[in-house]
Amino acid sequence: MASIMKRGNTYSVRYNYKDHAGKPCKGWETFKTKAEAQERKITVEKELLDGIFLVPDTMTVEEMLYKWIPIQSSKHKWSPKTYTQSVAMVQNLIVPYIGKRKVQDLRTYDIEQFYATLSQTPCGQYVHGEKRELTENQKKRLLSSTSIHEVHTLLKTAFSYAVDWDLIHKSPTPREAPKVNTEERTIWDERTMLAALQTIENPALHLAVHLSMILSLREGEILGLQPGDLDFDAADGRGAITVNKAMQRANKEALSKIDPSQIYHTFPDRREGSKSSLILKKTKTKKSNRVLYMTKPLKEELLAWLEKMKQDEQNAPEKYSNCGQLFRLPDGLPIAPDVLTKWYRQWRAEHPEFEKIVFHGLRHSSATYQLLQSGGDFKSVQGNTGHATATVLMDTYAHTQDKPRLELTEKIEADFYSQDVAGAKPQEPPENKTPAATKITGKMILEAIRQMDAEERRELTRVLFA
Repeated sequence: MASIMKRGNTYSVRYNYKDHAGKPCKGWETFKTKAEAQERKITVEKELLDGIFLVPDTMTVEEMLYKWIPIQSSKHKWSPKTYTQSVAMVQNLIVPYIGKRKVQDLRTYDIEQFYATLSQTPCGQYVHGEKRELTENQKKRLLSSTSIHEVHTLLKTAFSYAVDWDLIHKSPTPREAPKVNTEERTIWDERTMLAALQTIENPALHLAVHLSMILSLREGEILGLQPGDLDFDAADGRGAITVNKAMQRANKEALSKIDPSQIYHTFPDRREGSKSSLILKKTKTKKSNRVLYMTKPLKEELLAWLEKMKQDEQNAPEKYSNCGQLFRLPDGLPIAPDVLTKWYRQWRAEHPEFEKIVFHGLRHSSATYQLLQSGGDFKSVQGNTGHATATVLMDTYAHTQDKPRLELTEKIEADFYSQDVAGAKPQEPPENKTPAATKITGKMILEAIRQMDAEERRELTRVLFA
């Protein structure tokens, strides 16, 4: 099945095998010593006999990843954002470093070294696969541990497919994922949230911020709402909001690659030749589909907003284009995420008295407040936030337990140090308490024996030598 041939100072192992298509092929591998060649000959023959022979393949990491992406995207119904981010990760963080390496040549050590290289790589070193010249300040901003962890997660999944495709026997990705150095996200407490809300004059921004603060909604979920999602009579008149859609701006190329069933609607382009489209899509996860309950002030603001939209249409019906969304511009066109972000940043710049947080930070502030109000009821709050699992919520908001623990410490401090110890006496030990053991020396034993009478000495001897 296999043979060894000496060629100069080297030894070649020759063997016959069939490729993935069943076509007969000849293979050979060269070794420096005869012992190495003999060991490989035995291994090849056994693998061929057992049907586990690894067919030689020249596929590179780059080729494998671009083969894997459309399969993974279709199988797991990736959103346009997930598709775009995954392609960008492959283009900019993987291919420039290990893309030309053969899949079959990679070892775990190579991947570990690759992660080490990434940890010293500046953000934005590659864009669309092209290397950029960076300023000295830009070079100081290195890739985060989170980015490297995401690369690991992608490679782990992709190489598992390579195993299934019989390209390799075992994935080269390290067993342990790169450590993520998480930094606690800046949030507002309830007083800051309310104070900030009261300073917002833009009615659309005010409503969006209000929804995020009270209901922990994501930006895309807020802009994805439609008037039909509001039920003001639900929950005995309290009012409820159904969340089952999200708005997002997506790259058109990504849209052409993903499952079209993920997209409910694509809004017309405002600019000719635009490379992206505004879309209405399914929510992030199934758990993101949820029903939330209104507070009275939020209900009143929603009713006022609906009345405003009616007035806008009546003021200029010939120019009004009803997009169908709850959040609209005065002309009826949808408010895009970038527009809402722009308004929020403008407001933030005008109010430096509030600690800077991104719009998504409002959701985190809201979730933290809900956890504190519920006494740490993660399961209930998960129903409001739409996290995939309560575990994810616990991992994300574990810091919320700091406040109750601090309050406990304050209670201990107030009680412990205020005790009246003026008349306090040491507690008497219980009567049946066994006295403390006394150390017995050899001298003490001899003295006790001397004081024994004859009968006692005979009894002691019998016990000792029985």
